[in-house]
Amino acid sequence: MILPWKCRQDINCRNSKWSEGSDMLWEKKFTKDSAAEACKALVEAWKDDSNKVFVLRAAEKIDSVRDFYESLFPSIGTPAALAEDVNLGDRSKQRTGKIWMEVRFDPRFPDAYRHSANAQPLHTDGSYIPTFPNSTLLACVTNAGAGGETTFLDSEDLIACLKLENPALLEKLMSRPMPHARSGDSRSESVIRLEDGKLHVNWNYYCVAPDIDAETRKIADEFHNYLLASPAIKAKTLPVKLLPGDSVMWKDDELLHGRNSFEATKESERFIWKCAMNVGVFQ
Repeated sequence: MILPWKCRQDINCRNSKWSEGSDMLWEKKFTKDSAAEACKALVEAWKDDSNKVFVLRAAEKIDSVRDFYESLFPSIGTPAALAEDVNLGDRSKQRTGKIWMEVRFDPRFPDAYRHSANAQPLHTDGSYIPTFPNSTLLACVTNAGAGGETTFLDSEDLIACLKLENPALLEKLMSRPMPHARSGDSRSESVIRLEDGKLHVNWNYYCVAPDIDAETRKIADEFHNYLLASPAIKAKTLPVKLLPGDSVMWKDDELLHGRNSFEATKESERFIWKCAMNVGVFQ
């Protein structure tokens, strides 16, 4: 299928910007006393379309990271109770009904990305949830070993790389729905879509629905392998290392994120609290 003319026109008009790479990172240092104001500044910065990754850097020790960030929710937005627990076994039934979940090194679960030391491929968190909030919040307890950076790829840079290296795959990703399913939820959208003048992405290879047709599966495999192997993708991917007390939030459907591998020998050497968050949405 050929891309609609308007999509082609918009992509070509903005390609000069994408070829230069995007400056999507917003950072702010805070103390305990200034944390609420820093969060309010983040919410304001969220309104700027050029900002997509938001890092809060702790200038002093935070004793209980999860409780501290939970106390800041009124200045950040509204969390969603979408946590999952690998201990529950069946991937279709891991939802706990809680807000927070652990992303913590635990050698008992080498096949679960949130507990392994392996690199995690680029993806979106809301791939299978139609009503997923606009962000995820990661709050760091410890991340001392080498590696373990959270990685980000702007949707604009993704388009630029595909146009350069595999335009045929780009057309497929924009024109064909890619069903995702897990934990009783399902969502079917094209991996890349142009909506309201913005590029949106929806992708997680390991949450692609198991019952898709052979051609869609072939496209999913091709894109997965492309993201892993592309030199251009690697060059455009931004690593962000979180230290104790730091946090990061990002516009989930406007970029892909993942994680670099890290060194760890003891349980919880890398420990991050995670929750889904509607930044700037207050109830």
